[in-house]
Amino acid sequence: MAGEVYLNLQNVIDKLLPEALSKGLEYAGQLIENEAKRKVPVDDGVLRASITHAVDNENSSVSIGTSTEYAPYVEFGTGLYNPEGRKTAWIYTTADGETYISHGQKAQPFLQPAIDENLDNIINKFENLLDKE
Repeated sequence: MAGEVYLNLQNVIDKLLPEALSKGLEYAGQLIENEAKRKVPVDDGVLRASITHAVDNENSSVSIGTSTEYAPYVEFGTGLYNPEGRKTAWIYTTADGETYISHGQKAQPFLQPAIDENLDNIINKFENLLDKE
Protein backbone atom coordinates (compact mmCIF):
# COMPACT_ATOMS: atom_id res chain seq x y z
CA MET A 1 0.00 0.00 0.00
CA ALA A 2 2.72 2.48 0.92
CA GLY A 3 4.45 1.65 -2.36
CA GLU A 4 1.34 2.69 -4.31
CA VAL A 5 1.11 6.03 -2.52
CA TYR A 6 4.79 6.66 -3.18
CA LEU A 7 4.45 5.79 -6.86
CA ASN A 8 1.37 8.00 -7.27
CA LEU A 9 3.05 10.94 -5.55
CA GLN A 10 6.19 10.41 -7.60
CA ASN A 11 4.07 10.44 -10.79
CA VAL A 12 2.53 13.78 -9.74
CA ILE A 13 5.93 15.26 -8.91
CA ASP A 14 7.73 13.90 -11.99
CA LYS A 15 5.07 14.19 -14.68
CA LEU A 16 1.81 15.92 -13.81
CA LEU A 17 3.22 18.88 -11.90
CA PRO A 18 5.69 19.97 -14.64
CA GLU A 19 3.02 19.48 -17.33
CA ALA A 20 0.47 21.50 -15.36
CA LEU A 21 3.00 24.24 -14.67
CA SER A 22 3.94 24.41 -18.35
CA LYS A 23 0.26 24.62 -19.35
CA GLY A 24 -0.34 27.37 -16.79
CA LEU A 25 2.64 29.39 -17.98
CA GLU A 26 1.54 29.05 -21.60
CA TYR A 27 -1.99 30.12 -20.67
CA ALA A 28 -0.67 33.15 -18.77
CA GLY A 29 1.71 34.13 -21.56
CA GLN A 30 -0.91 33.88 -24.29
CA LEU A 31 -3.54 35.69 -22.22
CA ILE A 32 -1.25 38.62 -21.42
CA GLU A 33 0.09 38.75 -24.99
CA ASN A 34 -3.46 38.94 -26.38
CA GLU A 35 -4.56 41.57 -23.85
CA ALA A 36 -1.46 43.71 -24.41
CA LYS A 37 -2.06 43.58 -28.18
CA ARG A 38 -5.63 44.69 -27.57
CA LYS A 39 -4.54 47.60 -25.36
CA VAL A 40 -1.51 48.89 -27.29
CA PRO A 41 -2.04 52.17 -29.15
CA VAL A 42 -1.82 51.54 -32.87
CA ASP A 43 -0.21 53.73 -35.50
CA ASP A 44 1.17 51.36 -38.11
CA GLY A 45 0.81 48.13 -36.08
CA VAL A 46 4.51 47.35 -35.70
CA LEU A 47 4.41 47.50 -31.90
CA ARG A 48 1.26 45.36 -31.72
CA ALA A 49 2.69 42.75 -34.07
CA SER A 50 5.94 42.57 -32.10
CA ILE A 51 4.37 41.57 -28.77
CA THR A 52 5.17 37.93 -28.02
CA HIS A 53 5.60 35.52 -25.15
CA ALA A 54 7.98 32.64 -24.46
CA VAL A 55 7.74 29.95 -21.79
CA ASP A 56 10.94 28.86 -20.05
CA ASN A 57 10.06 25.53 -18.45
CA GLU A 58 13.55 25.10 -17.02
CA ASN A 59 13.16 28.25 -14.91
CA SER A 60 9.36 27.99 -14.52
CA SER A 61 8.79 31.41 -16.02
CA VAL A 62 7.16 33.17 -18.94
CA SER A 63 8.45 36.31 -20.64
CA ILE A 64 6.04 38.65 -22.36
CA GLY A 65 7.14 41.72 -24.24
CA THR A 66 8.36 43.29 -27.42
CA SER A 67 11.70 43.87 -29.11
CA THR A 68 10.79 47.29 -30.49
CA GLU A 69 13.12 50.00 -29.19
CA TYR A 70 10.32 52.50 -28.59
CA ALA A 71 8.02 50.24 -26.55
CA PRO A 72 9.25 51.56 -23.17
CA TYR A 73 8.52 55.12 -24.30
CA VAL A 74 4.94 54.15 -25.11
CA GLU A 75 4.49 52.17 -21.88
CA PHE A 76 6.12 54.66 -19.50
CA GLY A 77 6.03 57.99 -21.36
CA THR A 78 8.90 60.40 -21.96
CA GLY A 79 10.15 63.76 -20.79
CA LEU A 80 7.98 65.53 -18.22
CA TYR A 81 5.47 62.65 -18.30
CA ASN A 82 7.93 60.05 -17.07
CA PRO A 83 9.03 60.29 -13.41
CA GLU A 84 12.56 59.35 -14.50
CA GLY A 85 12.44 61.49 -17.65
CA ARG A 86 13.68 64.92 -18.53
CA LYS A 87 12.43 67.63 -16.15
CA THR A 88 12.30 70.47 -18.67
CA ALA A 89 10.81 70.93 -22.12
CA TRP A 90 13.15 70.97 -25.09
CA ILE A 91 13.16 73.24 -28.07
CA TYR A 92 14.32 72.36 -31.55
CA THR A 93 14.40 74.17 -34.84
CA THR A 94 14.06 72.43 -38.18
CA ALA A 95 16.22 73.14 -41.20
CA ASP A 96 13.46 75.35 -42.67
CA GLY A 97 13.40 77.55 -39.54
CA GLU A 98 10.31 76.14 -37.78
CA THR A 99 10.71 76.00 -33.99
CA TYR A 100 9.00 73.39 -31.86
CA ILE A 101 8.73 72.83 -28.11
CA SER A 102 8.24 69.33 -26.72
CA HIS A 103 7.32 68.28 -23.22
CA GLY A 104 7.47 64.59 -24.06
CA GLN A 105 4.89 61.91 -24.64
CA LYS A 106 2.29 60.82 -22.11
CA ALA A 107 2.44 57.17 -21.05
CA GLN A 108 0.06 54.81 -22.83
CA PRO A 109 0.51 51.65 -20.76
CA PHE A 110 -0.49 48.42 -22.42
CA LEU A 111 1.62 45.65 -20.89
CA GLN A 112 1.34 46.31 -17.15
CA PRO A 113 -2.45 46.85 -17.32
CA ALA A 114 -2.78 43.58 -19.26
CA ILE A 115 -1.01 41.82 -16.37
CA ASP A 116 -2.81 43.67 -13.57
CA GLU A 117 -6.28 43.14 -15.01
CA ASN A 118 -5.77 39.40 -15.56
CA LEU A 119 -3.88 38.35 -12.45
CA ASP A 120 -6.95 36.77 -10.84
CA ASN A 121 -7.64 34.75 -14.01
CA ILE A 122 -4.07 33.47 -14.02
CA ILE A 123 -4.15 32.55 -10.34
CA ASN A 124 -7.45 30.68 -10.83
CA LYS A 125 -5.98 28.82 -13.79
CA PHE A 126 -2.99 27.65 -11.73
CA GLU A 127 -5.24 26.66 -8.81
CA ASN A 128 -7.34 24.45 -11.10
CA LEU A 129 -4.63 22.89 -13.25
CA LEU A 130 -3.87 19.82 -11.14
CA ASP A 131 -7.58 19.11 -10.70
CA LYS A 132 -7.84 18.65 -14.46
CA GLU A 133 -4.81 16.40 -14.67
